[in-house]
Amino acid sequence: MSELEKKTEGSVVDSIQLDLVEDKNVFVVKDEGPNFRGVSWLGAAALVAKTQFGYGILGLPGTFQVLGFVPGLISLVALCALTTWTGYMVGQFRLRNPQVYGVGDAAELMFGPAGREFMGGAFWLFYTLCYGAAVLTLSIAFNAITGHATCTMVWVAVGAVVALVLGTATRTLKYMSWLGFAALASVFFSVWPVTIAVLAQSTPEAAPKGEPIDKQVVAVATGRTFAAIASAIATQLSGLCGTAAFFTIHSEMRDQRQYNKSLFLGQGFVSLNYILVTCIIYGRVGRYVTSPALGSAGELLMKICYGIALPGLFFSCFFQAHIAGKHALVRLLRDTRHLQNNTKTHWFTWIIMMALVVIIGFVIASSIPFFNDLLALIAALLGSLFTLIMPALLGIYIMSGYSKLEGDGLLAWVGHYRRNWNSSRKNTIHSLVALLAIAFGAFILVAGTYGAVDSIVDGYRTGRVSRAFSCEDNSN
Repeated sequence: MSELEKKTEGSVVDSIQLDLVEDKNVFVVKDEGPNFRGVSWLGAAALVAKTQFGYGILGLPGTFQVLGFVPGLISLVALCALTTWTGYMVGQFRLRNPQVYGVGDAAELMFGPAGREFMGGAFWLFYTLCYGAAVLTLSIAFNAITGHATCTMVWVAVGAVVALVLGTATRTLKYMSWLGFAALASVFFSVWPVTIAVLAQSTPEAAPKGEPIDKQVVAVATGRTFAAIASAIATQLSGLCGTAAFFTIHSEMRDQRQYNKSLFLGQGFVSLNYILVTCIIYGRVGRYVTSPALGSAGELLMKICYGIALPGLFFSCFFQAHIAGKHALVRLLRDTRHLQNNTKTHWFTWIIMMALVVIIGFVIASSIPFFNDLLALIAALLGSLFTLIMPALLGIYIMSGYSKLEGDGLLAWVGHYRRNWNSSRKNTIHSLVALLAIAFGAFILVAGTYGAVDSIVDGYRTGRVSRAFSCEDNSN
């Protein structure tokens, strides 16, 4: 064991200075072929923020209506803090294990080849579903802007085509990062006009005219079912599920040791906006909040803001598809010359993988015609695993100080962790946070999935949502 490894064994350090062994990194710096190591720390910050700050924010004010102001705010702040910590653990893990590309590779270190295939497949499914949700949001935006000028399926198809063309043409995050700044600005300047407008309005736009208004803004909501509460918490998590993509962002950074700056800047931007926007819209609109929330200040402003948001929504479509397609590309071409060279095999694999994601996402967006429930289902079923549970296990693995030796059992690192979890105050604190993240994630995984499915079933039963593959307007 090296002197540096001895110093860091069994502890989590704030400023790790490990020398990155470039020949172990998934992507190497090279002059020919696509540049998979071109993302600056500022570009990475934009990608960190954009993986979170998107369509998820549009469902957050509605969660306060279910939970009440105090429980809703506590849950949102806790999730913002926990997802920042789990994002930090992703960076720490990759610095120690630069050969890790995604959560599947991390799972292989911890749970063997079966863990890699299970988690890798789940990761691909997660981002394919996220792409489907992004296309659904885009169709809502087009219906709102045009007054439902054509069949909703046409708008879904437009999003799918754009995602396939732009996602396939943009193979590296270097260029995605600059597009990310524009997309981030697009969503920011679409959300805040609505927020400012509801502050200026004396009564909510959706409130009945000439009648007494009760916004039902309460500190703690009562009479809510367990399923509704769990689904609301899962919806909050849906706006913070970008942690799974942090592996990809980290692996394509030019200087991966600057990741922490990117993480804290991106997460700080997201957390501040989420908390302010959600509190203001719920406090001023209450039960008259729309979902998505851009409609809460009236139809005209909704159309304007959806128009401003279009670049960000288009970016979300092809970025989510890109992440899923890139995972499949690396999984199939890793350790071959085709991964970072413009060969026919490289291009064929990349195009096929992107097309597969787009087609499956198109089916998802068309067959699940509801917004909040889809976000909640994705976040609960898979987002909880990648955003809270798995990163917390990565933190535990780091704190174990484990270095695999020949003959060790599959879970030998667990025994090392038992000896090291309280070896320092920092390890003790990180252990407590890890256990909290695992517990919170497990609750959302089980209860949130139940709540989302229950709401979906109820929506079909009561006619609150339309049938699958419907041309009906989904912006109301």
